Amino acid sequence: MPAFEHEASAAQPVPINALRRWLYGNWALLFSHPDDFAAYGFEEDRWILHVREAFAATGVRPLALASRTTRHSAGWVLQVGGCSTDVEPESLRRYPLARDSHEYALATAVCSAKTRFVMFLDDTLRLRRTYVYTAHDRLPSPIDLAGVAERQRLGERRRVAEAAARAHAQRCAQPDTLAYLPRWRPVCHPVVTEQ
Repeated sequence: MPAFEHEASAAQPVPINALRRWLYGNWALLFSHPDDFAAYGFEEDRWILHVREAFAATGVRPLALASRTTRHSAGWVLQVGGCSTDVEPESLRRYPLARDSHEYALATAVCSAKTRFVMFLDDTLRLRRTYVYTAHDRLPSPIDLAGVAERQRLGERRRVAEAAARAHAQRCAQPDTLAYLPRWRPVCHPVVTEQ
């Protein structure tokens, strides 16, 4: 159970300084225009169910960009268990961020983007990959994007574990410096007695 519960809605997005707590160790897909990926019509309910199951099976959570400039709602992202976040310049003034933080880097990347995108974010809000598209492109499904993000997340975890194992093996393979120090040995001298 996450330590941070937030009832996300289009009216109350999660502020960027609370995103790490909302992610709770998961990665995120940040959709700049989530409605571009939505299914409409009589299949919408079935599509929502499949997307919800796909995100629940991975360590990836959907995240919609709630921006007044684009006027896009969070839509299906809220229905599958995701939330929206607000990274507008005026919201950044309300929640000041340290300039060397991952949150600040994410906010500047989002504010400077002039295109439609999906950003792959790790659990520390570090940008791992960006998928840029136009309104006329054929788009992958959110299920495919969640699968790509999950494979990248697991690959990163495997690389970290392998690096830790290599470092441990190197520490164990290094000769012990105490083994080369001369050891004290009792020396037995024959006792000479005069007769």
